[in-house]
Amino acid sequence: MQTNGTSGIIKIIVIFFIFLWIVSIIRVAKDISHRTHNVFAQIMCILLVTLLSPLIGLPIYLILRPLHYHKDRIPRREAEALHLLNCYNCHTLNLKDNDYCSNCGEPLKLKCKKCWNKCCYSYSYCNECGSPNFDH
Repeated sequence: MQTNGTSGIIKIIVIFFIFLWIVSIIRVAKDISHRTHNVFAQIMCILLVTLLSPLIGLPIYLILRPLHYHKDRIPRREAEALHLLNCYNCHTLNLKDNDYCSNCGEPLKLKCKKCWNKCCYSYSYCNECGSPNFDH
């Protein structure tokens, strides 16, 4: 026979589990919609977490989900290997040789105040003289 104390604790645990389940479903729905445009994959991932509970479905989803968001054109490591620069303004990938973004026209490189060398916008220091002061 259960007392009021244990039945209250069980109710709290059940409510917490239901809350966790609902939050997991919402989070998976948002995450998968940012990772793929494939509606079938989105529905399957949401059903996976809905039907198998967060304890089983969420780890399976984390293993099976696409690795990158669809807004990422290529992974960062591949972009660096291909010598591409990411525009700070519109996030378009450009060749390292380009001085300006091919999409929005923003400068991709800054001139060093000391040696006037053109350095990538993402660099903190000049790669020729080591000076930290760039001309914006």
